[in-house]
Formats: sequence, C-alpha cells, structure tokens
Amino acid sequence: MPRGNVAIDKENAKNVRNGKIVMELPWMMHKGELVHLFSVDVPETCSECGSKLYDNKSHDRFILTVAGTLKIPVTYKRCSECGNLECCEIVGVDGSRNYSEEFLSKSMLARDEAKTSLHNTGRAAEIFGGGIGVDPRAPCPTTLWRYEQKLGGISLEELRETDVSFNGTLHVDGYWVKCGWREFIEEARGGEFSDEEWKKFWRYKVIYVFATEDKVILDFVITDPKPPSSWLIPIFKRVKQRLGEENIERVVSDEDTAIIRAADAVLPNAVHGFCVFHQLKNLTKKFLEKFDTIDDLPTREATLYEKGQKLIKAKNVKEAAKRKKELEKVFNNSSARKSRRRFENKIQKFLKDKHRENKKHLKKGFVPSTNNVMEQIFSFISDFTYQAKSFKTKSGLKNWTANMFNNWNHREFNTGKHYGLSPLDIARKKGPPTKIKR
Repeated sequence: MPRGNVAIDKENAKNVRNGKIVMELPWMMHKGELVHLFSVDVPETCSECGSKLYDNKSHDRFILTVAGTLKIPVTYKRCSECGNLECCEIVGVDGSRNYSEEFLSKSMLARDEAKTSLHNTGRAAEIFGGGIGVDPRAPCPTTLWRYEQKLGGISLEELRETDVSFNGTLHVDGYWVKCGWREFIEEARGGEFSDEEWKKFWRYKVIYVFATEDKVILDFVITDPKPPSSWLIPIFKRVKQRLGEENIERVVSDEDTAIIRAADAVLPNAVHGFCVFHQLKNLTKKFLEKFDTIDDLPTREATLYEKGQKLIKAKNVKEAAKRKKELEKVFNNSSARKSRRRFENKIQKFLKDKHRENKKHLKKGFVPSTNNVMEQIFSFISDFTYQAKSFKTKSGLKNWTANMFNNWNHREFNTGKHYGLSPLDIARKKGPPTKIKR
C-alpha cells in the first residue's frame, strides 16, 4: 500500500438538508431529453392502438441503487378501447426488476474486484455495501449473468473503438479456457465423446488477445485449439484498419504458427518478434532450485546465469553463435564437484535447447522481446477464470471476456510504478491517441 493519505471516494457522498440525508441524482438521456435518474415516465396513450389510458392500479416499487433502497410510486394503466395494460417506466431500471442499471454495474465491478464467481455474489455485496444497509443484498446470479450478457456487446464495441496511443509494437498471444456443455454438444453431434476426446479436442477454447505495449487490450477472438491461420486473419485485418498498416512496425507473439502466418499475410512489412520472457523466467527458476537467491550466486554460477541470459536475448544468429561459444568455454573449464557438475549439465542442456529453438526464429529475421505484456494480462485473466471454472456456451464466454477486458483497460494498478493509473491512463500520458480509421 502507498504511504500517506489516500483520497476519499466522493462518488456516493450524501448531503444533509433539514435534518435529512439526501443525495443528488445524476441526469440521464431518456427519449431524447435530459431527466433525473429514477424519474417516472408515465404513459398517456396505448402503445397498441393509441387510445387514452386510465389509471388501473397504483403501488410502490422498491429499487436497489447505489444510494440505497428507493421507494418509487408507479401506476399501471389500462387502455379505454382495447384493454391493453401499460405500466410506468422508471429511468435507469430495466423492466420490472428491482435492481437499477448503476447498481448492477457497480456490483459487477465489486464482484470482479472481490474475485468472486457468479455463484458467490455475497462477498461482492459486502464490499459494495454502500447505503443499502447493514446486511446488503447482492443480485442473484441469474440477474447478474443476464446483465453481463447485455453489457458484453457494449464492452466489445468500446474495446474496438477506443482511440489509444500506439508505439508501433503489437502483442498477440492465446489463452486457453474451459468452455462447453458436454451433454449439449454430444446431443448436437449425435454421439458421445470419450473422456480423452472431450478434454483434448472439445473442452477447450483459445482466446487470442491483441494488446499494445502499454497493456491496453485492442481486440480478441475465440477459436478452437490450434486453429488455422485463416481464423485469425479477420482480426488482424480489423486491427490493421484501426491502427493503420504503416503504424504497425512489429508483431510480438510466442511460437504460435497461426499467429505468425496470419501476421505474414496481413502485415507483410511488420517485423516479427518472439517473446523470450518465459525462457528467462525458467532459467531463473532452475538456478533458484539450487540456490536461495540470484543475488547470492557463487562467482562461477553468476557468470553462467549472466551469459545464459545474454544467449537467450541474442538479437541475431551471429550474436547467438558468439554467446554460445562463450558459454561452452565456461562449461569446458569446469573443475566442479560431481553434484555441482550435474547441475551445470542441466543448465547446459536447457540453454542448448533454447539456442536451437531461438536460432530458427532468428534465421527468419524475428527479434526477441523480453516485455511481459501478455504475462501480466493473462495473470489478471487467471484470477477470474479460476473462479468461473468453465463456460457453457461460446457466446457467454465472448460477452464475459469483453466485459473483463474492458474492465482491465480501465482498472487502476494497485502496486508498482503505475499505482493509481489504468492501462489507458498510461498510454494517454505517453502521447496523443492513434485515431481509429473508419
């Protein structure tokens, strides 16, 4: 946590007037006019035949809001000609439910911050609380799920249309999630899966994510595992049209063949970059299996660690060959004990394998990248997919993912040098946004 005073959240602050606590309600556009949130729109004519309406029944609606539970009188009306029933409309409340739009939106945010699933919204209600009462009521899972699906399209549109700063490097990677209703798919297919078939071929989907260097998510697409490159070409074209082909100088990804081929087809002038973050992370992990900290490595091991990093980060074939010879010289001049020698052999084999893998990419003109953009984004995703466990339908997964990514773009970092800033804030501080090409 940061030191010093933290600014007070004044969003739900209330005023005191004549001994009563009151809260100003925001204005909203409703049927082309500005009206206060929770205003009651009383119909005057029948929506079926246009005849005059008469009062039929009056009662009070109780709406859960961020300001507390509101008691709002409404009236049902009946048509004098066709007998059709009409009811008052409460601005900011969809249909006959007792949750307002802003309450559900806030609850979703609280649920995400609380890292709870749809089946455990009570924790989100405790965090959200507000003026609802000592024992706050959370929306039921079905209500929140329906609201999430409704917001999915809005979130996806915002992801694809927000102007963002772009430094020329596009990051692309895939994240595996569990998705699918086994019985439903088996029925549609007309046959049952073996457990191995279900787990290997049908249960998983891959979310391919496109992001900037500042970790702003631009777009995503959901595919089957190991898709052909043709499945990724449409999203590459969308991003190219949005940012401008001349602005996309480099595409950084893992060794995914579909990404590489799609990028070649749509962005032939862009340089390919391959992420070596995992290789560096695994190298560190192997040293930490034997030593307590990297800072306390003995002189010889510290030399191996440093030269191993340089080998992995080599920018071309010539440099990689040079780094490899330097390492071989260190390995050949070993007089270590048998136990220490076994450790060095393990490190040597690991680095040889990484050199062989990276050399293939370097020969193609690829450039290594150590930026862990996707690692941080996927770490964020993992917190929520762990709670959700699996998704029954692809459409539900798509809407959920759009909401989550839109939340990520606006979500402030809680630690580190970017504390208090969202990915969009960070990008905007670096320069003017790249205008969307329409």
